[in-house]
Amino acid sequence: MAQLIADNLFRVDGDRAVLQGSRRRSTGVVKFPAERPELFDANPDVQADIEPIDLPTEGTLFTFTSQQFPPPLPYKGHRSPEVFRPYIVGFIQLGDRVLVESLIIGADAAELRIGQPMVSCTTTFETESGESLLTYAFRPA
Repeated sequence: MAQLIADNLFRVDGDRAVLQGSRRRSTGVVKFPAERPELFDANPDVQADIEPIDLPTEGTLFTFTSQQFPPPLPYKGHRSPEVFRPYIVGFIQLGDRVLVESLIIGADAAELRIGQPMVSCTTTFETESGESLLTYAFRPA
């Protein structure tokens, strides 16, 4: 398996990516990527308020767009027009508490509809230097 694009962002469970978020015990606010309690080391009450959670692997398409040209730096993918391939990115609503920005694979933009059921999956991202990294994505259910 390829190296994960980042630690503590998601884990692989079969053919699904399980995104790792956090929830504030006091308010119920859910965040992705997860808040890191160690960043609040001066405040033990805040640290204790943050709990790690697995986010749902199913959601609905909130909005999307296609990326037709290489994004500006710090984008690490192929940037030359000869190699760059357009892709779809969107926001997926997971439950009623969090929107997650994600690559969308397995469909053309013309096939996607706002409100469409989506499921998490994984895909490989190749950097300009040739490194293959495993990342999360969503596809139509």
